Amino acid sequence: MPSPASAWRSPERLALLLVAASIALHVALAGLVSLSPQEAYYWQFARHPDLSYFDHPPLAAWTIHLTTALFGQGERAVRLAAALHGGLFALFFFLAGRRLFGSRAALWAMVAALATPLFALGQTVITPDGPLLAGWAATFYFTVRALDEERGAWLLAAGAAVGFATLGKYTGWLLAPQVFLALLLDARGRRLLLSPWPYLALLLALALFTPVLVWNSRHGWISFAYQVNWRSNTSSPFSLRRLGSFLGLQALAVTPVLWGALCCAAVAAARRWRDPGYLMAALFSLPLFAMSLAASPFVWVKGNWAAPVYPTAYLAAAALFLEAPRARRRLAIASLATAVAGSVYVHLAMALPALPFPAKEDVTSGWKELAARVQAERDKIPGPSFALGCTYKPASELAYYLPGRPETYGQNAMREAAQQYDYWYDDGGILGREGIVVLDGREWKNCLRRAEFCKPLEELEPLTVRRGKRVVTTFRIWRCRYVNMVGANP
Repeated sequence: MPSPASAWRSPERLALLLVAASIALHVALAGLVSLSPQEAYYWQFARHPDLSYFDHPPLAAWTIHLTTALFGQGERAVRLAAALHGGLFALFFFLAGRRLFGSRAALWAMVAALATPLFALGQTVITPDGPLLAGWAATFYFTVRALDEERGAWLLAAGAAVGFATLGKYTGWLLAPQVFLALLLDARGRRLLLSPWPYLALLLALALFTPVLVWNSRHGWISFAYQVNWRSNTSSPFSLRRLGSFLGLQALAVTPVLWGALCCAAVAAARRWRDPGYLMAALFSLPLFAMSLAASPFVWVKGNWAAPVYPTAYLAAAALFLEAPRARRRLAIASLATAVAGSVYVHLAMALPALPFPAKEDVTSGWKELAARVQAERDKIPGPSFALGCTYKPASELAYYLPGRPETYGQNAMREAAQQYDYWYDDGGILGREGIVVLDGREWKNCLRRAEFCKPLEELEPLTVRRGKRVVTTFRIWRCRYVNMVGANP
């Protein structure tokens, strides 16, 4: 019988303590940093509950609606949604790793995941990637368990997890063919394919996705059209620069040395395909990476889009690490220490503007100052006034940080597409009224027809936001009397 001391040091207990400590630290940090524009936008989603939204499925917004209903509207309450999905991800990630490679490998994989900026920041910043990754890890775990026990009911749980992931982000649908491949390439899985369970699981995933289908059916399937059209409109001939940008972003998101180790581990897992554990790790990692890599020379692939590639790569890397001789283990631990240092620095740079950080990458600075400036200008306007942002970013940040959190308007008031803002507001509410129009210098190609819709249009003193001596951005600000009624869906 193990002693109490050794039981306390068990991988399971250590993993639990590690995750709890990590979440606690990130929740503490969450209240020290202003919301990023994307977070403010998803908060806007949350205070306008719906079946789905223009840009994304609804699960991130639904979670923010829950956490803010329970804990108020502060930054920490908004970001509790990230901690919730981060906890779910960690639970299923560890359980799957323990089942495939043992508790020690699962613990090491957890350490590596929590040490890297991509996953560490995901416990602070709420995005659709949070529920996607939680559903991804759950799908992986339930598929592994279905194969281990040859019980089709676990596939039904995997189907529910796929549905959960798709309610987070459309990328979740890539899980369905990955689960099918996992069943097809395993003798146990082929027997399960002869039962009704896999097909019931797919129907369950589709049923959970129904809110997104209903919303789109009511709005001309606009979300699906946007996903296709956006990618076709941003595509271009083969570009080595785009390919290099994709690879560089991936290396930075994980930290370069550890990223290289994960790529090697995923390839090594594929080469060991006869081992069921390594086969599963490769199947849930390499297909998405291959798709992203193939698309990157033609389409701008954002750094976070490949996030689901890495969880099973961490597991394979941890299992290989435990097999490696001591010299290689020391090298792996050194790469892990580098990742920890990088992650700590990124987090501190978020909270401490004095630390060096690329000003153009700072997306959280200046919004409170902008809101204070806009409110000061609104106070000079007699009667009710409005605030209008020339993209969803200033519109959402002003909605969150202006006193009283008023409804704000997007550039759809000037006949420019404004994403979800096209579906929220009737511009008749500002017809004939005066208000403040804000244009972020980083996105200057917006509200170009402002002079047609604002008579008079008076440019006010701009607001320049700095990080140290470097300029983050300059906000141009106008006082506007809105004179032209524009439909909400240009």
